Amino acid sequence: MRKASIVLLVLLLLVPCVSQDSKHSVTLAGCVMSVNGEFHLLTHDKTYILKGKHDTLLGYTGKQVEVVGTTDSGSASSPQGVAVVLHVVKLKKVADFCQ
Repeated sequence: MRKASIVLLVLLLLVPCVSQDSKHSVTLAGCVMSVNGEFHLLTHDKTYILKGKHDTLLGYTGKQVEVVGTTDSGSASSPQGVAVVLHVVKLKKVADFCQ
């Protein structure tokens, strides 16, 4: 009975470690566009779906920006043409117009 309790305890301690989502911090530059109610960051090689405060993102629509954010584990390496979700942590305007 004691061995079973120890095994159960070890498993319960490992579950939170395995189930946590790993986040990757990234800094990107691109253009913010609003598409069907979603905000997208267009870079030279990839499109990101921006997640953050709607009112803040709205103010950057059509502007060249630098974004610091996190992506979910594995999503940063998704194939070209597949949008990656970027959770915005910090947003800075680089230019008034997209280039």
